[in-house]
Formats: sequence, structure tokens, C-alpha cells
Amino acid sequence: MKDIKRLQKVLKYKNRNDLADLLKNSRSNIRETSTYGSMWYSIISYFEIYSPARNNEKLISLSEEDKSELHKAILLIYPIKENEPEIVDIEFYPDFDLEDEYELVDAKNLEKIDFQYIQEQITKCNQKIAEKDFEGAVTNSRTLLESICLYIYEMKVGEYDYKGNLIKLYKDVSQTLNMTPSDHSDEYLKQILSGVFSIINGVSGLRNNFSDSHGNSPRKNYKIDDRHAILTVNLSKTIAEYLFLSYEKNEKKIIN
Repeated sequence: MKDIKRLQKVLKYKNRNDLADLLKNSRSNIRETSTYGSMWYSIISYFEIYSPARNNEKLISLSEEDKSELHKAILLIYPIKENEPEIVDIEFYPDFDLEDEYELVDAKNLEKIDFQYIQEQITKCNQKIAEKDFEGAVTNSRTLLESICLYIYEMKVGEYDYKGNLIKLYKDVSQTLNMTPSDHSDEYLKQILSGVFSIINGVSGLRNNFSDSHGNSPRKNYKIDDRHAILTVNLSKTIAEYLFLSYEKNEKKIIN
């Protein structure tokens, strides 16, 4: 895994995030041959990449140009030296024991927020899903919604006396941004905004039942399913981004 992480860093530095993403959840191995290479006692070798089946298919079907980019990146990590492996090619293999990457939504607009705590919650949501800590992911989903709501309210109005009632906090923020269902005439938009409120309510309640923020009774040991945790994280990130975009638009109206 260490070589894969280093390879991903090199690819990202070379602005090839697309190739770096294909290596998620992969592992590598250097297979040495018995043939000497171009340097003094360098050993002709092959860089083997083992990936989840879906990513392996994509890697195999890469263009020769993209495979060449991968090879060049590997040579930056393993330059040709005397008495070292001389990597001449890459070989791709499926590993059915490796987990596919969970499909988590990006929150690109939230990256503009300079409040580090919000960035930490997004990172923790993603990390805990990757680590299969689904209860922890639900906790951080709620914390993300709390932190974005508090950020917006305190930037717009001032200090908020938050007592843990996320539903009330969201109502206050939506009123501040004029984005309650009653603020709009379109019936379908009203339904969508009502649905957002329902999701906030659901995340709040789900966190109380399934998250790691409470001790478990031996008679009542809840365990959240991975797909429900992923859904919760994705919905929370989408709503957080929607709230931030609404806040930005509201600020621009004030300036103009």
C-alpha cells in the first residue's frame, strides 16, 4: 500500500488525478527477474498492481499514453540504479479480496470555506466510511450539518446559543437565508425543501439510534448497515454544500 500511496502523490503532482483515483484500494508488488538491466547489476523487474475488479478493468483498458505516464511516475519512485530493480513495465491484476471504493459525493464548493472544523468533518466522514466505521460516519455527518449551520448563522446574524437541537438550528438558518418551503411559490420546489428538512430530521434521529455517541445496552445493540451510512454521509454533504451555496448567493445579493 505504501508504494501505491507514493505513486498517487506523484500522479496528483503531475495533475493526473484521474490515474491516481484508479489506484484507490490497490496494492503493489515488484517482481524481479533473473536478467540484468542497463546499469551495473540492476535487475529487470515488473511493477505489479493488484486492484479491485472494477478498477482493474479500467487500468487494463488505459491508453498506451496513460500507461506510459504511470510508468514514468513509478520511475520517479524507483529510478534506475546499480544493484536495484530496473522496472521496465507494469502488470495489472484483479484482486477479488480488495474492497471497491465506496461511492461518496464530492463537496467541492465546501472546500472554499476557511473554517477548518468543517473541513475536518468532511474528511472524517470519508475516512470512517473507508475504515468501515459506519456508526462514526453517521456521527460526523450530523456534526457536519451542525457546523455548517452554525457557521452560516453566526456569519449572518451573530452568536447562536446552540443546545443540541439540530432541527431548530436548521429552521433558524433556513429562515435567515429565505429558503423555507413557504418562501417559494413553486410546489415542486416546496416539496424538495420539505424533503431537506425531513433528511435533517432523519440524520438527527439516526445519529441518536446508531452512532457511536452513545453507549450500547446489551439488550439493544444497534448496528447500522453500510449502505445506510453511505447514504447518510452523501445526503449530509449534499445538503451542507447546498446550504453554503445558498449562503454565498445571499451574500452576493446584499453586496449588490
